[in-house]
Amino acid sequence: MSIKSETGKRGEDLACEYMKKLGFKILYRNYRSGHLETDIICENERYIVFAEVKTRTDFGRATRFGSARSSVDARKKRCIIECAREYIYKNKPSKKPRIDVIEVYLDERGELLAQKGIRHIKNAVTT
Repeated sequence: MSIKSETGKRGEDLACEYMKKLGFKILYRNYRSGHLETDIICENERYIVFAEVKTRTDFGRATRFGSARSSVDARKKRCIIECAREYIYKNKPSKKPRIDVIEVYLDERGELLAQKGIRHIKNAVTT
């Protein structure tokens, strides 16, 4: 596994732990529908959340590629929305859908950065 994919998996693991602490049940990780993918699909008593996880490493300096959220460009937003629509069409969930972005910032050991850690942007992607 490449360093990039290990970092991404670590970020998704931490994002799942975070969502569980908020009371969400993880339904799927890396849900695929054709060529589309959603990192995490989870639900609580009110929402079904389609979460895009963006992980960045910061080795004691400014993050080189900007905020994690900034990497969710227009093309990625369209893909997330389409994947969510397909999931909803196939599964008919009764809960209100929401698309969130979860930013995860790690240090060189793969641990959450004290100052940044996890940032949860609710309704980050809208139709």
